[in-house]
Amino acid sequence: MTSLDDTPATESLWAEEENFWLEGPDFYRAHMVPDAVMDFPEPTGLLKGEQVLNALENAPRWDSVSFFDRDIEKLGNKARLTYRAEGKRDGVAAYVAKCESVYVKSAGDWLLTCHKQVPLER
Repeated sequence: MTSLDDTPATESLWAEEENFWLEGPDFYRAHMVPDAVMDFPEPTGLLKGEQVLNALENAPRWDSVSFFDRDIEKLGNKARLTYRAEGKRDGVAAYVAKCESVYVKSAGDWLLTCHKQVPLER
């Protein structure tokens, strides 16, 4: 395991991660592997591939998200991001979670393969 430094590629991965919080199904379709797995808190739970896209169709997106305690590690052609996130949306209490995402480099692009969120107390 090798930590990545603050290269443009690293910042690009963090920007992509932020867009997964803020954007909708079209972004997901273009930036994740078709059989990506996402593990969200209940009631959503574990989703895979098309289930992820279907769940996003009517789901409200976050207005903003901030990442804290960021770490990124390179594992061959994969990268693992770990962080604490705080998502905000008008009229709703901030959502805070410990998160992990794994990306794989395919044809020069980083694609999300899995993501997990564990809610934290504020």
